[in-house]
Amino acid sequence: MATPTAPPFRVAYLILSHHRPELVEALAERVLQLSPGGSVIVHHDGSAPTLPWAGVAPPRVHFVERTRVLWGDWSIVEASLRLLRYGVEELDASWFVFLSGEDRPVVDLARWEREMESADIDGLVPARVVDRKPSFGRAPTAGDINFVRYSYRWRPLPPVNGMARGVVDLARRVSRYAQPLFKIEYTDRRDGFFLGLPRRRRLPPGWALYTGPQWMAYGRRAAEAVLGADQMVVDWFRQTWIPDQSFFQSVLRNRSELILRDTPLTYVVPHATKKLRGDMILRLEDLSSIASSGATFARKFDVSVDASVLAAIDAAIDAGGEEVEPIL
Repeated sequence: MATPTAPPFRVAYLILSHHRPELVEALAERVLQLSPGGSVIVHHDGSAPTLPWAGVAPPRVHFVERTRVLWGDWSIVEASLRLLRYGVEELDASWFVFLSGEDRPVVDLARWEREMESADIDGLVPARVVDRKPSFGRAPTAGDINFVRYSYRWRPLPPVNGMARGVVDLARRVSRYAQPLFKIEYTDRRDGFFLGLPRRRRLPPGWALYTGPQWMAYGRRAAEAVLGADQMVVDWFRQTWIPDQSFFQSVLRNRSELILRDTPLTYVVPHATKKLRGDMILRLEDLSSIASSGATFARKFDVSVDASVLAAIDAAIDAGGEEVEPIL
C-alpha cells in the first residue's frame, strides 16, 4: 500500500489596504518573488477610488469582495475574515499571514516558510491578557483603557458642533476618571465621539480578554478556530472598540490546544519614536531595531521619505546576507 503523501504547504499572504495601490502592487510583487509557492489575497478598501493593478489581478494574486472599512469598528475584522475564508476555502492554504499595504518582507520568505512548516506551532500571535479593571478618580493606565475598549459596549454619538461639541469633549475628559460608569473616546480618523458603557452579559465562562497587534501569522487549525468562533463571541466583539486588536487574539488564546508564540510577525516603529518623529515611517536608522526584533515583516515604508532603508533590506535578502531570522 502506498504511503499517503502530505498535502503541500501553501502560504497565503493576506493584504488589508486602503490607499496607494502602487504600494500594494510592489509588496505583492516582492512577496511572490521571495515565496515561489505563495499566494497573495487583497482586500482594498471600498472607499478607495482605484484598485491595485486596475482591478486585474496578476498570477497568484486574488481579490476578495471589497467593502468600506472604518477605523476602530468591526468592519476591519469582517474584511480580515473575508481574506482568511478565501485562503481556506478557495486556496486550501496551510498558513495565513496578515499584512498591511505598507509592509515589506525583511527576511527570505522561502526560508521562513520552511521554518514555519517544520515548527510544531499553530501561529505567531503576540498578545497579553487584559485584566485590569478601571477604578474611579485616577488617570487610567493602558490596562484600564484596553479593558474598557474590549469589555464595554460601544456606539457612535451623533455629530456635534459649537457649544455642544465642547460639552461632549468635557464629558470625555470626565469619563477618564469615571470609567466604571461610562467612557467617551474621540478619534480624528473619523472625526467623531464614541460612547462605551458597561454591559451585564459576559464572555463564555473561563474566557479571558487579550489584546495584541493585528498583524499575525497562523496555521490551518488556528484559522478554523477563528472562522468557527462562537456566535456569542462574535456578537460581543461587534460592539467593542478597535476589535481587530482583541477579537483574533482572544479567540486564539482561549483555545488551549493551540500552540502559539509571542514572536512578532511585523516590526512597527515604537510609540516613543513615533511621537518624536510625528510619523511611523521607517528610516535607515531603524535597521538595527528591525534586525533585533525577530520580525519577518516591517512597516511602514515610504520611498518619498527614505528609500535607502528599503533598498538596504532588499539588497541584504537578495545577497543572502544576515537578514533578520525569526525567533521561534
